[in-house]
Amino acid sequence: MFIAALAALALAAPGDPPPKTATPPTKSAPAAQAAAQSLKFEPKTLVDGETLQVILGQRAVFTVGDNGRPFLEKVEEGKLADAHPAGQAKETFEAPGEGLVAAALDGSAEKRATVLKVWNGRAEPLDFRAILLVLRGEKLTPAPVTICAVPAGQVKTYSWPAPVVAVGLARFTAKIDDDKTCNQGD
Repeated sequence: MFIAALAALALAAPGDPPPKTATPPTKSAPAAQAAAQSLKFEPKTLVDGETLQVILGQRAVFTVGDNGRPFLEKVEEGKLADAHPAGQAKETFEAPGEGLVAAALDGSAEKRATVLKVWNGRAEPLDFRAILLVLRGEKLTPAPVTICAVPAGQVKTYSWPAPVVAVGLARFTAKIDDDKTCNQGD
């Protein structure tokens, strides 16, 4: 199952760090290449163990347990205005509510980008790991990326110039990884 491969990549050994930018790498780490060969993608938003998978065109509304595991509350269909040329799409989603977190993935060929938007309705910052499932030709390729934490009660948007089919989010924590290099303009 794809989600198991994402979990394995999210928990990859320290010798295979994700790139320091939010752009998918051009070369996959050996662990990513091995996982890509055995991927069985399940095209739906779901939680599998410690990993939340969000597919293109959907938003997951969830809580995060004390152990960092996501618990899916609901899945919604919709659009992100930032993922489309100006004026061509209306933002479908609103803040998820106090204590809840939401993550939506959308993109468009016209803008040549895929956008992930994360709402943090918690009273503490939210840090996590992310792995993109990128369509390259006819193959799905996992690409770990560096994600900046979402401050308490705020929203953060991430964008990639690639056709991302799904994103796997894991290792949720309120402790921010000081080793991450984050672009504050995200």
